[in-house]
Amino acid sequence: MGNINISNTDVLKNKCLMVRLSRKKINRNKMDKEMGQELRDKKNVTDAAAVRVNKSIFTAESTEKYMKVYTEGSKYFYRVTLPWDDQGWRLLSIDLFKDFTSKFKTFTRDYREAVLDWVENIGVHIEASRTMLQGAWNAKDYVFMSESGHIDKEWLLSNFGLEVEFNTVTNGDDLRATLTETDREIIAEQINTQALAKFAKAQEHIITTLHDCIFSIHERLCVGDQVFRDTLLTNLEDLVDLIPKLNIANDPALNLLASEAKVKLLKWDPQTLRDDPKARKEVSDDAAKILNNMKGII
Repeated sequence: MGNINISNTDVLKNKCLMVRLSRKKINRNKMDKEMGQELRDKKNVTDAAAVRVNKSIFTAESTEKYMKVYTEGSKYFYRVTLPWDDQGWRLLSIDLFKDFTSKFKTFTRDYREAVLDWVENIGVHIEASRTMLQGAWNAKDYVFMSESGHIDKEWLLSNFGLEVEFNTVTNGDDLRATLTETDREIIAEQINTQALAKFAKAQEHIITTLHDCIFSIHERLCVGDQVFRDTLLTNLEDLVDLIPKLNIANDPALNLLASEAKVKLLKWDPQTLRDDPKARKEVSDDAAKILNNMKGII
């Protein structure tokens, strides 16, 4: 499993795309410099960095609707893609493209609708924050509101967004024809080597994520009275169902490992594992065995 089953970047270009998440939102939290200075003066603190005041300028309830979509959309994006570079680009398997674009179109639409609703009722939200903050409320915190109370809704809308952009995986064939043939060959080899190294890390990310899920199951279930959430199992369930499509290298050992984890660790529902000590121990022991088999590949 440690050897990536791709030695040609043409395969990468045919089996995956690069995607990048673009997301924007208004920050609900704000540093209050005036209150911070007042507190430091009162407590005789001279270091401005030692004591600061951070406050919420909107209630959690007022931002709950759009934040729910923002969070779910972000989690989905990072769950079904693999890391690629430091500029935010990630790999998306072609096998997931149709489902991915459909779901993210829904996330984008729902986020936009939730934001529009929030902006239309911004006056109500500001009044709710005034009630919440009382003497800590400050009109200057709302940069989109003029001294006369006029609210720039267009500015607000421009500071929200939840979208994805697509690109192709670069390889040596993408070099400009203006380079000499020798230069193209040298640079192409470097680009392809770098691309394959990035892909190896992306493939390793799948294995590491699977290992972490299995380790969490073992850690929680090996102690009889440990409380655990349903997500302990549902996270693994989602991952093993995704792995055949995330496994761009088509590594049979990785698919087999995911299948084994599904069969042995997901045979019972969470409540059964809470109620049945024997079932709990069996799953914990099976998780330990799988972890032991994974040694040396992560």
